Amino acid sequence: MDREKRNFARLALHAKAHIHWDDQEIEGEVENVSMKGAFVTEASQMGVNDVVAFTIDYTPTRDLKAKVVRVTDKGIGLEFDRTLLD
Repeated sequence: MDREKRNFARLALHAKAHIHWDDQEIEGEVENVSMKGAFVTEASQMGVNDVVAFTIDYTPTRDLKAKVVRVTDKGIGLEFDRTLLD
């Protein structure tokens, strides 16, 4: 996503992530996070518009619904269906 279009600042965060998608659990690492999305490395099996449940270890974030909005050779960009404070 183009930085000018972002509504929330991204913060670097390196934590293990668990993505539940298509009856699978895929592990990755959160590279950065915002109130409305995250970039997760090691999880590029999904396609744009896939809907997943997203959990970040050691945080209250559990099974947050998200949509894949970007796929790169390094990982995936997720957009949460709500902000982290909702």
